[in-house]
Amino acid sequence: MPKVNGSVKNLSFEICTCISLALMLSLIGAKIVYAFSPDRQASTQVQKTPQQKQIQTNTLIVGSEQDFPPFATGMTDETASGFTVELWKAVATEAGLNYHIRVLPFTELLQEFKTGKIDVLINLNITDEAQAYADFSVPHAIFKGGIFVRKNESSVNSESDLNDKSIIMIKDDVEASYATSRGWDKQLVLVHTAEEGMRLLASGKHDAMLVNKVVGLQSLASNGINNIKALKVNAGFTQKFAFAVHDGESDLLSKINEAFVITKANKTFDSIYEKWFGIYSEKEIGLRDLLKHIIPIVLLFTCVLAYSLFRRRAERKQAELLLRSRQQQLNFVLEASGLGFWDWHISSGEVERNHIWAEMLGYTYEEIKHTINQWADFVHPDDVENAWKSINDVLEGRTSVHELVYRMRTKNGDYKWILDRAKVVERDAEGKAVRMIGSHRDYTERKNLELELTRQAHLDYLTGLSNRRHFMEQAEIELSRAIRYNTQLSVLMLDIDFFKNVNDTYGHQVGDAVLQALSKICQETLRQVDIAGRIGGEEFAILLPEAEVKEALEVAERLRETVAKTEVDIPVGLPIQFTVSIGVAAVINKNVNIDTLLNQADKALYNAKETGRNKVCVY
Repeated sequence: MPKVNGSVKNLSFEICTCISLALMLSLIGAKIVYAFSPDRQASTQVQKTPQQKQIQTNTLIVGSEQDFPPFATGMTDETASGFTVELWKAVATEAGLNYHIRVLPFTELLQEFKTGKIDVLINLNITDEAQAYADFSVPHAIFKGGIFVRKNESSVNSESDLNDKSIIMIKDDVEASYATSRGWDKQLVLVHTAEEGMRLLASGKHDAMLVNKVVGLQSLASNGINNIKALKVNAGFTQKFAFAVHDGESDLLSKINEAFVITKANKTFDSIYEKWFGIYSEKEIGLRDLLKHIIPIVLLFTCVLAYSLFRRRAERKQAELLLRSRQQQLNFVLEASGLGFWDWHISSGEVERNHIWAEMLGYTYEEIKHTINQWADFVHPDDVENAWKSINDVLEGRTSVHELVYRMRTKNGDYKWILDRAKVVERDAEGKAVRMIGSHRDYTERKNLELELTRQAHLDYLTGLSNRRHFMEQAEIELSRAIRYNTQLSVLMLDIDFFKNVNDTYGHQVGDAVLQALSKICQETLRQVDIAGRIGGEEFAILLPEAEVKEALEVAERLRETVAKTEVDIPVGLPIQFTVSIGVAAVINKNVNIDTLLNQADKALYNAKETGRNKVCVY
């Protein structure tokens, strides 16, 4: 990567250093060494646990553009590099994603993405058109457009001077769309790459080129073109680059955004950004450049002291601005992804949180306390133990990632399901966790859907009672409990008398109404601990925990009598009535299994039907 700034500053600094050492070594050597010693920056070594990172079973195909420096460099899959490639690798590592990078020309990349052959584009400009077929992460780079002209060109000094000029632009890029909106269609000369356009302009053809300013500067530097300059004023378009996934891939996008938060927090993003874009930042002439020209040699010691004070103030101010900028960038990422953020400084017990964390639970940011106990107070009592266990497993190095869904109490007393993900990002020299960062995501809607699907899988769709499979699972549990604790357990088998005649005479709609009426009677008559299920067409079974035969007979008779008095409305005519026959069996020894017990109750039911129906018989 070519360096384009700072040589004058470095030369001046070296000259001043040599003169200082020669003239004042005996008197102020220690001071000079201190003033010119390398910058010391406090840094904390982040040690990660030696756990193997989780990698997805499926490999993502990730698209990177051919030769679009500094965003993407390289012409083959093996030589892929550049800002977005390095950033993707860092994000994928944090998210535990397995991937393969495919390098193609941009038009081919876009076509393969649209046809599903590529899963992720790592450098797609966010436009209205693109949002129709892709979902975007938070932008990782935002740049203004640049206006490039020949150095001897004096007729173009701003965008307003382009109205009657011949303008070079990259085909299919956002600047071409912008030019169309300005009515410059007939003035455009379209090229495929920035290099092609810059060489045309340098050869004396056409008047100006509009292109991403960083891409243009990089093209000039890498190709040794020195008769082109970028105007200080920017063009009117802006490019926002981000990772793109297929429309609807919300889980993948969430993982990418959450991993991006981690790269911001641990400064990986800033390191990659500085590597690829830092050389294009405009730098002001420093005090060291001025020393060479305006300060006499005899005042060198005074100048060094003055420069030292200035440097310290400047570095302090720069650090404050950088910290504020990073915090704003992190907040932007979190706002866009809707994540609650927490940062736990373990030794002090202090926890930094953002306003989304508080608002997710119905609180304002000012209402929450920044302590670990504040979190523990909100967690549902039944979930606290599991939540702490998951966190402690990460703190002590047994696992690498804390990921758990649990309930948290809101301000109005309700509970929300929260997906909590976190990692230790800093350990001390002994490997003890010092800092842990995580995020909260509202998981309530998805969790409720999962619970509802589970409930529906256990219930008979018509009666709302347990279906056969779920009833048998519960029966096994109750029988094991009765044998283990030597308690009573009885079973009832019910069958609707002459149910086939009801269906044949009145139709299946009335037959369904009869089944629903019996279900309602069971739910209203039985205890909360009793378990009723529909195990066949008109056959029902009931478990009566801790009920001996005598109590089971009383329940059966109460059910039979209630059923006999029940009327069921029909579409035409008077309401109809129906009866049931019931068989009763009970656990009498520890060697019985649930199939045997149900078979005994079924034999008793058969006896009731054979001896007149509408009655109760015991095995």
